[in-house]
Amino acid sequence: MIGATGPRPVPSGLGARIIGFLTIALVPLGLVAYWQTTQLEEETRARSQLSVTGITENAATSERRNVLRALGAAQAIGATGSIVAADADQCDRFLSDFRESSQNYTFVGVLLKSGRVKCSSAGRTVDLSEFPQIVRSIQEPFPSVVRVDNPAVSPSPVVVVSEPFEVDGVLQGHVAISVPVEFIRRGEPRGAEYLDLVTFSRTGQILTTGTGYERAQRLLPADIDLSSLADAAEHSFLARGADGTERIFALAPVVPDLVYALSVWPQDSSAATTLGTSGLARSLPLIMWAASVIVAYLAVNRLVIRHIRTLRHQMRSFARDRRVPAQSAVADMALELRDMENDFLHMADSIMQDEAQLENTLREKTILLKEVHHRVKNNLQLISSIMNMQIRQSESNETRLVLQRLQERIRGLATIHRNLYQTGDLGHVNAAQLLSDLIEQMSIVSRDSDVTLEVTKSLAEIEVYPDQAVPMSLLVAEALTNAGKYMGPDSDGIYRLHVDLKRDAVDRGVILEVANSCSEQPPDEDATRTGLGNRLIQAFSTQLGGTLNQGIEKGRYRVTVLFRLSDFKPEVVDY
Repeated sequence: MIGATGPRPVPSGLGARIIGFLTIALVPLGLVAYWQTTQLEEETRARSQLSVTGITENAATSERRNVLRALGAAQAIGATGSIVAADADQCDRFLSDFRESSQNYTFVGVLLKSGRVKCSSAGRTVDLSEFPQIVRSIQEPFPSVVRVDNPAVSPSPVVVVSEPFEVDGVLQGHVAISVPVEFIRRGEPRGAEYLDLVTFSRTGQILTTGTGYERAQRLLPADIDLSSLADAAEHSFLARGADGTERIFALAPVVPDLVYALSVWPQDSSAATTLGTSGLARSLPLIMWAASVIVAYLAVNRLVIRHIRTLRHQMRSFARDRRVPAQSAVADMALELRDMENDFLHMADSIMQDEAQLENTLREKTILLKEVHHRVKNNLQLISSIMNMQIRQSESNETRLVLQRLQERIRGLATIHRNLYQTGDLGHVNAAQLLSDLIEQMSIVSRDSDVTLEVTKSLAEIEVYPDQAVPMSLLVAEALTNAGKYMGPDSDGIYRLHVDLKRDAVDRGVILEVANSCSEQPPDEDATRTGLGNRLIQAFSTQLGGTLNQGIEKGRYRVTVLFRLSDFKPEVVDY
């Protein structure tokens, strides 16, 4: 009897029949749930692996950039046959001038296969017999990266990047460039959860670490040689460190076939937690089946109306906060109600999956758009590097000046695209960060080394659309270039430059000002700045839709633009 106290699970009783039917119904669902849980766990593991390897690759950006720059410089020197084939004194002078022009390098030399230094920037004889790793590397016809902790020329540990060069198709040796270790690695990213980031060469030699060589040795895998990881693709794995603690390691190529990065993660790290296996997740279907059977048997006396109210509450909950409710645990619900509940759950799950797919599609489009900005930035930087080589080779001061002005405009565009792919919202650009990066990368004056320049800035955090960010940054670049060309010292002999960005009292108004100290000269020489730079400033101000004012005021030449932040205006395409 259903209403009797303490019902017994007899084979012909309603409770036993419910248990039987519920078991038959849940076993297939349990198998499907187990399979789906396994697939979800594998997918989550794959995503986590991509996440940690991506973080590792991103954290090694400084190493990648500096090694590639050194390789490019060495390759350019080796490709210049008139340099490597010149006499030793002429070659020494060239390499010395090159090293002085690149403050980040401590040594540049042409190393022959015989182990002899043909010429170098050191200005004295350098013996390579003390550096067997370098001697071995110059015997091979491909680039190499070697760390030297006790260099003969440099005051601190360096990473020697070498590129082979040929004469008449015959390998002659390598062009080697020494880069200080502290310059190659410029600190850790904020919020990094990994314990250490180690970069190593294809021979397994550690190049840089974030925590020091001794601690890195304790953290690295005890039974895995780093050289065995050199040819592997990016992946993550679980291994035991030299100190006996089991950790997660993520490998990512920094410079393919040359330099690799290995990050060390604790097992409880939030970014790498899902790389481990979880037996509880796979046992959840069985636990849910057992709980459903018990609850269904105990709830056999419940009224149908209770389930109707529960189902209504689930529908309201899903409509309110988009949470898919769990399936009802009781078993005395009528078949029609159970079908209704199942249909609702399937419908809610389908809606959630569709929304998840839409979010994933949007994320993929965002990633692709960031990649576009990244590639544009890289192409602009490549053009800037090519122009820099042309500037160094140009003999005309006027030509170098024109190329430098054009190069700074290209760098300004590259800075915009770099900010676009680094920001979380591709539709906005942080004007303060953009202008700050632009000011830091520009060589504002080209005067003697004894000139004292004081650059100050006051930049408000303002978000602008890319359509305004481009002319704004180019306007500032032109104004800074003009300031460097025409500025004069104050009474104390100091050249001063100030960039100000602030909001105006007018709704969505912005005031941009570039002011520099100026000498007391006639207006036709200093106050009136005509030429291409001034015309570009006026053109960019017009693109901003702003009002331009420029002239001398209180001993300062000021370029002031007042404009209004515009809303995004999509381009109209006529078909």
